[in-house]
Amino acid sequence: MRKLICLIVILIMNAQVANCQTITNGDGSALKLNYCYENIAYPLQGQPAGGSFSGCGMYQQNGVWYFDPMVASQDVTVFPFQCSITYTLGTQSVTRNILVYKPVRIDPPLQDTATCSGAFTLEATMQYAGAYNFAWSPEVFLDDPDTSYTSGFITQSQSFVITAEDVTSGCKGSDTVTVTRHPVPEVVVQPDSITLLAREWVQLQASGAAYYYWQPSRWLSHDTVAAPLAKPQAPVTYMVVGRNEEGCVDTAYVRIDILEDFMIPNAFSPNGDGLNDVFKIENMGYQGLETFSVYNRWGQMVFEAGSGTDGWDGQYLGRPAEAGTYFYLIRLSMRDGSSRVFRGEVQLIR
Repeated sequence: MRKLICLIVILIMNAQVANCQTITNGDGSALKLNYCYENIAYPLQGQPAGGSFSGCGMYQQNGVWYFDPMVASQDVTVFPFQCSITYTLGTQSVTRNILVYKPVRIDPPLQDTATCSGAFTLEATMQYAGAYNFAWSPEVFLDDPDTSYTSGFITQSQSFVITAEDVTSGCKGSDTVTVTRHPVPEVVVQPDSITLLAREWVQLQASGAAYYYWQPSRWLSHDTVAAPLAKPQAPVTYMVVGRNEEGCVDTAYVRIDILEDFMIPNAFSPNGDGLNDVFKIENMGYQGLETFSVYNRWGQMVFEAGSGTDGWDGQYLGRPAEAGTYFYLIRLSMRDGSSRVFRGEVQLIR
């Protein structure tokens, strides 16, 4: 009878131990059953003390047992993920199911960016689909600080933090991005307005940047230098784009007009003194020459030009022509497509 009584007492005591066995948070509060996907060690303890834990995400360090949600759900791709942890004391154990919510992770991570003008856009995409609340900070520089996509304007470099909250679980994730404000070059062309005689050239000069590109490139010696030579054959406006080392650009313009006020002299003196020695079209522009011929009083042609820059030096058949009156016929093709004819007299003075 005594043995039977003792056995009943032992069974009752073991039942009481089993009924009292539980798992709590490290501070003794009720066990947290839902966790965000974080690499955080949550201390746990079993009651009565002295047992050991097993199951997902559990490990012991310095005599304390911890649960890590990230360790528990490593290699898991489907969330929420449920697993179990067990506390064992002697032959008795208690098991609890743990739920780990999906990671709130911005993927791909935000990449630092730069702006020249001060305007910029930012966009965050989430690794897992779902409903999220977003908050960018500081919001003072942003147009829509409560959305995943926003634009803004800064006057100097600024870092931004985005926080995403999963509407279902309340779990949060964040990322940081820096927007660098680069200086914009101030490109200048000196002078910005030029008038040339036809067939003249001028050296343009741009400054304020590290690299240059001229448009149009026609009639320029080079289109990627700061100071190209220009010999335009018609009025033109050049635009130069200057870029600094950071890739920021600015533009400047220069207008070149062509003065095509050509003149036909009425006399010349081919005496070798360097003054008026040749009868030719002065300030000949970029008109096309169709005819330029000179005749004596008997209608004989004493000279015929091959180009608009040619002139009569007063020679006829290899000998100096007589002083007197000669007659010219000039026909030019104008740049507008029309033709103009010029007839007149020229005095050869000896």
